Amino acid sequence: MPWLLSKLAYQLNLAEADAEDGVHSSTGRLVSPFRENILKPDEERALLELGEVGAGKNGMEVMLNLLISPKHEWVNSDTLLSVLQAPLMRLCARYLLQEKKRGKALDAVANFHLQNGAMIERLNWMADRSEKGLRQSGGIMVNYVYRVDKIEENAQSYFSTGHIQASRDFHYCVEGSSQSSL
Repeated sequence: MPWLLSKLAYQLNLAEADAEDGVHSSTGRLVSPFRENILKPDEERALLELGEVGAGKNGMEVMLNLLISPKHEWVNSDTLLSVLQAPLMRLCARYLLQEKKRGKALDAVANFHLQNGAMIERLNWMADRSEKGLRQSGGIMVNYVYRVDKIEENAQSYFSTGHIQASRDFHYCVEGSSQSSL
């Protein structure tokens, strides 16, 4: 979760700086070489439709405000859980599969399992609603699988190239549509 919170805050700062500087593309949209579309259009719309519950100028600000709420009030609302599930699951999958430091998984627990030959199997929505679980991962937990016949191959591939083995469903979550089974 710290990765996502800092990414959201950074993108909001870039958007505000672009707005203050009046930086626009030929289409009239604000641009910066470091700006990134973290949310998909439908996710942005759903967050903005929350009304007063999710105050903010854009979906990223709404999401950030909800996620940093001191007592994690968003967890107690079926509506908020529903709106946040798709982007949080997708972004969590992206973090585990694509965010790296020195060619290895940014997440220390992922790095441990991957070095030992595991593959990422699935994400579990709201599997850890403890204070620590919500603060660290938005309540999402990940399952790693050790397939005996693939352990050495997976570990070697990870060590040599940084390639992370993951299930087809997990890749699907990163690439686009989220599945409730992930």
